This record gives sequence, C-alpha cells and structure tokens, in this order.
Amino acid sequence: MSPRRTLGALGAAALLLVACSPGGEATPSSSSAPASSSAAATSAAPSDSASASASAPETLFASLCDEATPEQAALIKAAMKPDFRVSQLVDVRTDDDGKHAILGFVEGPGLAVLAQWTGTGLALEGLASADEFAAESSTAPEADLDDDFEQLLGATVRCYTILFAPES
Repeated sequence: MSPRRTLGALGAAALLLVACSPGGEATPSSSSAPASSSAAATSAAPSDSASASASAPETLFASLCDEATPEQAALIKAAMKPDFRVSQLVDVRTDDDGKHAILGFVEGPGLAVLAQWTGTGLALEGLASADEFAAESSTAPEADLDDDFEQLLGATVRCYTILFAPES
C-alpha cells in the first residue's frame, strides 16, 4: 500500500473514532470511557475467554461527555423530591437529538450518592430514573432501558470522574 493511501486510510479511521461536541473540539481516545469533557471515542473488545473467536468484530462506541446544560439541570432539579438536592450533573450522549444519560450527585436524608436518569434530546423528553437512587430521590418514573441507554449509562461514571474528580 502506498504511503498516500496509508495516510488516507488512517485519517478516515481517525474521523470515524472522533465525536465532536457542540463547542467544536474533537479528541480521539482509545480508552474504555470518555477521555475529555468535550468528546470521546471508546471501544469495547470482545471477551478474552478461550471460547471467543479471534475474528469476532470489535464494537465501537463514541459518546459526548459534558456538564449538563442549565436547562437540563433545571429539569432534573424540578423532578427532585423536597428533601433531596442534586448537583454536579453530567450529560453523556452520542448526539444532541438522541438518547441522553444524566448522572448527578444526590444528597438527602440518609443518602449521598450518584444517581442516573435518562431522557431524549437536550430537553430530556421522557425523563426517567435509571437506578434506585434516582427513583428514591426524584419523581421521575422508572426507565425502560435498552442497549443504547445501557451503553450511555455505563459511560456516565467515567465522564463524572473526568469533569468533577480529575486525577491529580
């Protein structure tokens, strides 16, 4: 393969792995979770078990990782029960109009935990509790989670860590 073709193929592959945030920054990553607050590309390899086929296809998952917008924060806070507060909200999604997973720090009577919600679009239509902590602390109904939501929810803790507890 010629050097020009090799560079072209590498460039095309890099473009496929990059997810751009509304701010326009793009950062490729090969980690298993978001690598920056503006964008991330992740990949999950098949199981390393002896029964896994060596030719099994690799699944790529790219997501955006940002602090929740003020409007999203207001929606979550409006759903909170009176004795509970939520802060440090993060939004994980693959695109603004699609599915969103929100994670926030919840404090209340006997509770100081991270809780997760789901919704669609930036307005979080169909806001729902994605775990027992969100259900206990908010009025959002229980979510019906599909594989897409599960993938996004799986990326929320890493996103939260990047934004609110960066490694020193």
